Amino acid sequence: MLSTNKERAIAALVSQGPQHRAALARILSVSRTTVTNVVQDLIAEGYMADDGESPLKSTVKLTEKLGVLVSVVFWIDRTLVSIATVDGRIVASRENPEKPGEIGKMRLAHVEKTIRAMLADLGGPRVCAGHVAVNTQINVRTGEVVGGSASLMWKDTNPLQAMSSLLQAPVRVENTARLAAFVEFERLDQPVGNMVYVHLSHGITMGNILGATLVQGAHGGAGELGHISIDPMVLPCECSNRGCLQQYVSTPAILARLKPILGADATISDFVAAVRSGDHACTSLIEEIGEQLGVVMVSVTNLLDPEVIVLGGEIAQVGESLLDPLRRIVRRRGLPLSSRNVRFACAGQPASASEMASAAFSVIVRDEDVVESIVKFAV
Repeated sequence: MLSTNKERAIAALVSQGPQHRAALARILSVSRTTVTNVVQDLIAEGYMADDGESPLKSTVKLTEKLGVLVSVVFWIDRTLVSIATVDGRIVASRENPEKPGEIGKMRLAHVEKTIRAMLADLGGPRVCAGHVAVNTQINVRTGEVVGGSASLMWKDTNPLQAMSSLLQAPVRVENTARLAAFVEFERLDQPVGNMVYVHLSHGITMGNILGATLVQGAHGGAGELGHISIDPMVLPCECSNRGCLQQYVSTPAILARLKPILGADATISDFVAAVRSGDHACTSLIEEIGEQLGVVMVSVTNLLDPEVIVLGGEIAQVGESLLDPLRRIVRRRGLPLSSRNVRFACAGQPASASEMASAAFSVIVRDEDVVESIVKFAV
């Protein structure tokens, strides 16, 4: 329970980032004189600093003396390690290339070496909390990696336990694609109460942001759209279902469907370019893909009633050519209350490394226990 103005000031900066003193006074509902006194005390103790401007206009921020936050993001071909102050300012970041077939044990060993070196460069600050985004399905409670062939690289590993042991701090774990959902949420021009992000890649993953919180489900399995069946009469999927969505609209499935059109060496980028140029066969294929995706999105809109649905991944770069058939299916088959009011959009550029790290830090400081532990360390 935060009771003093000193505690509340630290908590406000952890949750909302650096602030002008006047803005901090408004957040805390106290006078500017009170804020000035609190800030001066915290600066004297080394927990806070300002940018040297005039007292009321200066921006106050928290220092590494309170500790730092650590973010690790795993992709197929690279790993990102970032360290931030507890108010979300990134102070160090390293992106290391990885061999796509590198096993998870080696990935974790590389990350451990990188984190130890980065913390040493910063003088060995206390780690308050961490966030790990793993490119596979993972139990967010236990750290157990589950799933089929897509999870083989992480066999016999537990990223949650490994990172908790290394950092000696609470760690939150998440699927990498779902963390990208939070990036898209923070990119929105106007915040919404309920947003769905669908990542179209080797798998089809959904992230649901509800009330500025990333919905994980009971164990982290929420949003596995790729394994929703759209045709139970065709070949079985590795998940033991039949006719799963990812058998039609995942990157490998699309590339297989492209072979007779653009050749065996065609890439998704080639497909996007062909659609944009008006190629008849490719335009027909993207319309079919949009309709197949739309069949599943009907269920999503009926169940979740989101305000906006954002599509991401390389294939989403075709824009309206994908959205038009998807929108048409949802409008035709969905329940009117949700299907007529939902907005559709395609993500712009893929989430950058800094955006992914910032999203992870935003997720961390939404944990009230983490915020309270940071505050109590100072007082």
